[in-house]
Amino acid sequence: MEERKNPFRNIKVVRRSSPPLLKIAVCVLIVFSMGALIALSWVQTGIRERTEDLRQEAAALENQNADYERKIGELGSIQSVQDIAQEELGLADPNTVIIDPNS
Repeated sequence: MEERKNPFRNIKVVRRSSPPLLKIAVCVLIVFSMGALIALSWVQTGIRERTEDLRQEAAALENQNADYERKIGELGSIQSVQDIAQEELGLADPNTVIIDPNS
């Protein structure tokens, strides 16, 4: 069998210390990155809370809209319009005489 020669056999690895300025720059970048991640997390949490609030508000508006749709459907007759005017608005038929016992 042929013996293979290792081409890297004569290479020496020399480990040098990196300059202090480079170490400081890397540390500053790491700290800045951590701060940015914390800020993004805070913003994301705020957006999620606001989204949930808006979903709840939309659901309440949909329920209110359904009530209005039902009331619009009930407004088909004159009697229902008169009932709403009397009960919700406190109005009376123009031909009705109202006697207030307190006056």
